[in-house]
Amino acid sequence: MEKPTIVTVEANNRPKGKSALKKMRDELLVPAVAYGPKVNKNLHVTIPELELEKVLKSNKTNIIKLMYGGKEYKTLLQSVEYHPVTDRPLHVDLFAMEEKTPVIITIPIRLTGTPLGVTEGGRLYQPLRKIRVRCLPKDIPSEIVLDITNLNIGDTIDVEAIDLEGIEPLRASYRTVAVIRPPKGGLAELLGLEEEEEEGEEGEGEEGAESEEGEEGKEGAKGDERGEGGKGESASKDKSEKR
Repeated sequence: MEKPTIVTVEANNRPKGKSALKKMRDELLVPAVAYGPKVNKNLHVTIPELELEKVLKSNKTNIIKLMYGGKEYKTLLQSVEYHPVTDRPLHVDLFAMEEKTPVIITIPIRLTGTPLGVTEGGRLYQPLRKIRVRCLPKDIPSEIVLDITNLNIGDTIDVEAIDLEGIEPLRASYRTVAVIRPPKGGLAELLGLEEEEEEGEEGEGEEGAESEEGEEGKEGAKGDERGEGGKGESASKDKSEKR
């Protein structure tokens, strides 16, 4: 698999105060904070907006090599805050990696080739366009490329079929990445390939150290419980009002 592009960025100390912040943005500098196992304490810096845009515009995974204080840090873009009107980046979080510490990162999936099934009238459907994985920094790919040329109508590619040496997918192995559906009509329903809602892209801010995953899972579970409870209360009120 292709390795990520490394974008080298010169960072400087971040000034304090509103006037300094305005001047910094006028000079096309973006405030950033870098944290992770590679740094003893958070680094509050500024980075050139033009260099940052190279990463933001890419459809592939990129590594930002942060040059600061005579040292270099290989970082992943953790999250970005944008201006609501101009859409310019206002602030970024960077995760400074340590070569022996696994990271959790979202990798894009790209399909190549024209499937045989499509040439016969079938329809290509890709429910999974990104996948979260756990790996060492040296094993991070820029993207996962799958050749679907030999897929016929009804054929699928699941997560377990992807060759991910040194990379652990954090998705169930049976999850479908791509499927060739029959032409619209009764045959699709007979084969159980009727339309499904396409899975949304996994959000930003998911990259980070291995230990972060557990906390995310706990928060998600609590959120689900609150959501279900809220629905239950609403239903009870409706019934009581009708009575």
